[in-house]
Amino acid sequence: MQQRPARRIRRWTVSGVAILLCVVASGAVAAEPGSGPAAASARDRPLTPRRGPARLRVYRSFPGPNSVRQCEAHYVEEYRQAGTVIVPRVHCWWEG
Repeated sequence: MQQRPARRIRRWTVSGVAILLCVVASGAVAAEPGSGPAAASARDRPLTPRRGPARLRVYRSFPGPNSVRQCEAHYVEEYRQAGTVIVPRVHCWWEG
């Protein structure tokens, strides 16, 4: 006896949804925090204090009271998408 196409489609849809729910449910149980061998080994380890981020010291040499700032200005060609343009550039430093 041949089944009607609508019944066959309905049966496959219900089976597919049931399989999908089983896969999702099994993945959700395994993904819970605090379960599995990795979590067990983490719980067994003794607590150690965590270190903060490394701190960097920045030393600046400030110019003296009689220092003078020197600057050099020049023009540079820059190649852009719209074409070549000429832009000013300035380089400055302290002399003391």
